[in-house]
Amino acid sequence: MPICPRCGQKTENWFSYCKYCGLPLKQEKEKAKKPITIKVKVEEPEETALEAEEEIEALPPKRTEAKVVERTAEIEKIPEDIKRNLIERGKTYLVETRLRKLNRDYETLKTRQIVGEITEEELEKRSEPLREEISEIRKTLQEMGAAEPLNVEVLLAEKETQIERKKKLEELLIKGEIREAIYQKLVSEYEAKLKEAEKKLAEGIKQMEKWLVSLEAEKQELLDQEEMLTAKMKIGEVPVKEYQTQKKELETKIKEVGLACEFLEGVIERFRITEKDN
Repeated sequence: MPICPRCGQKTENWFSYCKYCGLPLKQEKEKAKKPITIKVKVEEPEETALEAEEEIEALPPKRTEAKVVERTAEIEKIPEDIKRNLIERGKTYLVETRLRKLNRDYETLKTRQIVGEITEEELEKRSEPLREEISEIRKTLQEMGAAEPLNVEVLLAEKETQIERKKKLEELLIKGEIREAIYQKLVSEYEAKLKEAEKKLAEGIKQMEKWLVSLEAEKQELLDQEEMLTAKMKIGEVPVKEYQTQKKELETKIKEVGLACEFLEGVIERFRITEKDN
C-alpha cells in the first residue's frame, strides 16, 4: 500500500489526492518515474594522434625475457653407496608392502578371535590363505636377498604400530572392556613413544624428499641421453651395434633409478597416511 510523501498516511493506488492532506498523488508518482538526466561535460585532450604515437614509440620496450634458473645447481647429489642401497630397497619394497598388509589382516583376525567376535575355528579357516601367502612371500624375499631397512622405515613401522594400538584401545573402551583410567594410562604411554619417534622420522622424511628430487632429475637426464642416442643412431653418427649396447646400459640404469624413486615415494606416502591417522 503506497504512503503519502507529505503526511505519511497510507493511501490507495487509485487515489488521485491524499484524503488526509490533499496532496495530488498522481503528479508525485509521475515525478518519481521521471528519470533524472545528469549532463557531464568531457573535454577532449588536445594531444593529436601523431603526438600520442610518438610518445608510445619513445617508451622503452618491456623486458619479456624470463630469468632462467639452473635447477641442477640446487639439487643435492646422492652418494653412490646410499643410491645403491635405495635401488636395492626398491627391488623388494612392493613385495614387502604386500607382506605388511597380510600381517595386519592376520593380526586383526586374531584380535577378533580374542575379543569373541569370531570363533577359533573361524580364525583357523580365514587365516589359512593369509598364512600360506605370508610364507611364500618370506621365501621370495629370502631368495631376493632383501637389503636391511633404512632407519626411517624402522621409525615409520614403530609409528604405525603405536597408531594401530591406540585404535584398538579405543575399540575396547567403546565396548566397555577396559576402564577409562586404564585407557588413558596406555594411550599416554603410546603417545610418548610416538613423540619420541616423530621428530627423527620427520627429519628422515625431509632427507628422503631431497633424495627423490635428485633421483627424478637423474632419471630424466638418463631418458634424455637415451633419446639423444637414438637420434644419433638414426642420422648415422652412432653404429647400430654400439647403439644397442649403450641403449641396454641406459635402460638398466633407468629401471634401477625408477625402482629407487618408487621406494622413496612409497615411504613418503606411508608417512603422510600416518600423519592423517595420528
